[in-house]
Amino acid sequence: MINAIGLRWILTALFVLPTLYALWLTAAPGRAPADRVGHALHAVMGVAMAAMVWPRGMNLPAGPQVVVFSAGALWFAAAALARSSHVNTRTTAVIAALPHIVMMAAMAWMAAVMNGSAMAAGGGGAGHDMPGMDMSGTDATSAMTLSQAADQWTAGLLAVALVALGLRRLAQAFDQGRVAVRPAMHGTTVLVGGGEASEAACHAAMAVGMGVMFVLLV
Repeated sequence: MINAIGLRWILTALFVLPTLYALWLTAAPGRAPADRVGHALHAVMGVAMAAMVWPRGMNLPAGPQVVVFSAGALWFAAAALARSSHVNTRTTAVIAALPHIVMMAAMAWMAAVMNGSAMAAGGGGAGHDMPGMDMSGTDATSAMTLSQAADQWTAGLLAVALVALGLRRLAQAFDQGRVAVRPAMHGTTVLVGGGEASEAACHAAMAVGMGVMFVLLV
């Protein structure tokens, strides 16, 4: 849970907007079933991350989150492997799916470590410590930090990986969002944009937001 109100709202926006877009993609016509499942998993992840930013979100049970996001990581890996029987194509597909796998696995790990309970009501008071967690006061940016060195290193590595993935996705969004200008009749122009840019931007926002959450745990 985030104590700083401004950061809390910024992170909420970073999670809610991609979640709404993922829900729209899930329900949009013409989508393959596998794509719908992937978008639905990202929507669930966005809801969980947005909830974690707020005090009451810390009361969400950890067990179902670990199961869902672990299954999500396996789903993205299996879906990538199932796309082709050729070894090289499979390798390429798995590499392309790696950001999704990392994000799902990171969510499962975060839910397991935070344990989804024992947060002080009202946010940020020095309540009962969770195993492996230090509960901070209201003057701290985050209401909790990891106390175990191994967990701190894991959170730090995941933070670096997620921010790197987010920046890479953001660069892809800018590349895909470049508008191609084509001459048309009567001296007008037709602007052709890429729909993939919005999806890449949403993944970037989600990954960067998650990276910030992991940084605050260290």
